[in-house]
Amino acid sequence: MRVLYVSEVQWLSQVSRKHLLIRRFPAEWDVVFVSPMNARTGENSFRLRRDPLHPHVRFVSLLLPKPDSEMALARALTRPLSLHGGHRLRAFARSFKPAVAVCSYLWAAPVVPAFRRLGIPVVYDLNDLHPEFYPRCRRRAEELFRDLAASADEVVSSSSYLRETAGRGIVIGNGVDLDTFTGVSGGPLPDAVAASPLAACQDFVAYVGSIDDRMDFAMLEATAARLSDPPGTCGLIVIGRIFDSARKEVERLRARYADRVLFTGRVPYEDLPSYLAHARVGVAPFVLSPRTRAINPNKLYMYAAMNMNIVSTPFSDEVEEHRDVIRLAESPDEFASAVQEGLGDDDRRRVVRERIAIPNSWDEKAREFVGLLTRLSGA
Repeated sequence: MRVLYVSEVQWLSQVSRKHLLIRRFPAEWDVVFVSPMNARTGENSFRLRRDPLHPHVRFVSLLLPKPDSEMALARALTRPLSLHGGHRLRAFARSFKPAVAVCSYLWAAPVVPAFRRLGIPVVYDLNDLHPEFYPRCRRRAEELFRDLAASADEVVSSSSYLRETAGRGIVIGNGVDLDTFTGVSGGPLPDAVAASPLAACQDFVAYVGSIDDRMDFAMLEATAARLSDPPGTCGLIVIGRIFDSARKEVERLRARYADRVLFTGRVPYEDLPSYLAHARVGVAPFVLSPRTRAINPNKLYMYAAMNMNIVSTPFSDEVEEHRDVIRLAESPDEFASAVQEGLGDDDRRRVVRERIAIPNSWDEKAREFVGLLTRLSGA
């Protein structure tokens, strides 16, 4: 079966929900992954290329709009790029003749009716509260979101809040690659940690994910301050890409807590277990907002698969439903205290994997997604 996937991120730039699903699509399927060009990643491919590790996937970059770009010229070209990119997408669909299309890129919404006129059923993969990512053109983003949610043949949301916001569809949540995050223990410290002031620490607390304005830095700072007693025994490792919206806070924490906080930057997905294997507690310190309420956090399932205690703010339904096995905190002091408790609690660590990780494997999520695409295509 042929599947056209229109994404907001490029195939090589990161490992996201869509990558973890698509890699598990049947090997006999032919998947073409289309995404906007992005000058910052340096990974644009205007020639259709095949992924050597996942040969059922081909990927290509198109001149699609980037209305959230930091470049004023790119933002100014949103309308002509929308027209040009839409034309290219329609032409690509006519030549590729997919049995079904999946779209997670909001600015491709105007093309969806054309896909359907070609007889191509469309799934909107709603993996985030997409309009929130375009504050410069919020009204237009809201219009496109409503259009896409209404015009798609099916809406698949990654969280219950997103399903409520879309007003229709089904929930296929996020999960964890159990093969990658199982049975990893011991081993040497990763080089980035071994070369840092945290090398002598006996315990670690870890955060994995994007570092942006969704993070509650007061929670992180309270945790870092509490880790100083006794000094040098426990460190906080913050793993992930640092976005401009968080850079000022990151630099402040780096300067103040250099002896107990390490920001590693982006770490390859396959290397994450080597970091988490040394941590006893995983944290999810998000602010409480509509944008974070929509998150079904991958990190929750990673931590659980690694038998880590979990401390989080109560930012989403998917976190709240596990409050009996993870610690929830609403203030910085409560958060830091919960982290300290988690460092000494081995009983709860033995529960989280069975309760949170095992029922939410990416293999199971992919089976649900494949079943949906198969039904819609009539294959």
